[in-house]
Amino acid sequence: MSRSPSAISLEISLLFLSECLIFAKAPHTMRIIIWIFAPAFLFTSIFAQRRRPVFTCGGNFTGGTGQIGSQGYPGVYPPNNKCVWRITVPQGRVVSLLFRVLDLESDHLCRYDYVDIYDGHINGQRLGRFCGTARPGRLVTNGNKMQVVMLSDANTAGSGFLAAYSAIRPNERGDRYCGGHVDKPVGTIKTPNWPDRDYPPGVMCLWHIVAPQDQIIELKFEKFDVERDSYCRYDHVAVFNGGEMNESQKIGKFCGDSPPVPVYSDSNHLLVQFISDLSLTADGFIGHYQFKQRSLSTVSAPLTPASTSPPTARPMALTYSEDLCQQKCKRTGTIESHYCLSNFVITATLISATMRDQSILATFSIMHLYKEGSLAIQQAGKTMSTKVTVLCKNCPLVRRGLNYIVMGQTNDQGHGVISPLNFVMAFRTKKQRDLGVLKNIRC
Repeated sequence: MSRSPSAISLEISLLFLSECLIFAKAPHTMRIIIWIFAPAFLFTSIFAQRRRPVFTCGGNFTGGTGQIGSQGYPGVYPPNNKCVWRITVPQGRVVSLLFRVLDLESDHLCRYDYVDIYDGHINGQRLGRFCGTARPGRLVTNGNKMQVVMLSDANTAGSGFLAAYSAIRPNERGDRYCGGHVDKPVGTIKTPNWPDRDYPPGVMCLWHIVAPQDQIIELKFEKFDVERDSYCRYDHVAVFNGGEMNESQKIGKFCGDSPPVPVYSDSNHLLVQFISDLSLTADGFIGHYQFKQRSLSTVSAPLTPASTSPPTARPMALTYSEDLCQQKCKRTGTIESHYCLSNFVITATLISATMRDQSILATFSIMHLYKEGSLAIQQAGKTMSTKVTVLCKNCPLVRRGLNYIVMGQTNDQGHGVISPLNFVMAFRTKKQRDLGVLKNIRC
């Protein structure tokens, strides 16, 4: 708010009087110093206050550099408020945003007061959600636009935030909150906060790994723990051949707590994307990449072990029938011969079994997941379970509290189904190694 000339005149008069009092009491030498520098101090103190930026609730910002802050910063930001800042830098450049100050209500999922950063202005990918006082690293967009949204509830508040933005060249080097352009021969990628605490909610990281023209890229995950979902719909890692997120070039989409098999690019570009939603979080991951000569590369999936028998196709029953259940209950084949024929493979403990007509609805607590297929899995904390229909109540014969290897099929709804044609046996620890080897088979 601008001040009237009379207010400014009064302020100058008061400051002048205070300087006179200091001057009267000072020694002779000090009086000379005050006489020389007092006018400069007087005008500096007045006009420095007038130049202090005033931060409002949102706005549109353009140009190569600038700063934005929460409404009223450094004062306490108002409650029950939503502010939107839209930043646009020149074409051919991208937006880099660095928090100088962050002081919002703290919550591990940032559910109350928070700042969201988006890549673009409309329907952009969220780059991160932040609260508390821990400042993230530099956030960088893929285009020349960024949107910053701050929301506050009715309760605890702080001084808000102060951030500086600048226009930089795409793929410019420098520390980032996560992701970035990578072209060193060997390196490491990891989720934010690794290994001190869980990765944060509401982030997107994009690593673009670029090797020399005649080389490819190998990526191995050392540790991997990302929120589990049967279809990796929530938190996940997606890996793409090339430098763009093209579904036709997707190598895989990964979640859960088992490290994926090593990934190899087809060319000298590999794109790794990590996304977390705003609910559950987990430890995250750390992965290591290295460049390899094309002539020395291996295929993305390990070779099938020589001991594994080739699968032979045969129909698998998904519904009850009398003929099916009248068959002699005798397990045929081996773990190896059934692995590729099965849609899912687990080791699990039977925790409940309920009769449904001529079949049994069984609930298994999963010990280890070797092949997920389209099986629907429920998770509470670190405990995973699944429901499986045993078509014939006497074959295979299963009992509560016992551990099993279960190889079965899934129906259109993702529900597990096992019949006398499927392979089910009591689990023994010595079989764990065999299943571990089979897990790397590309069926």
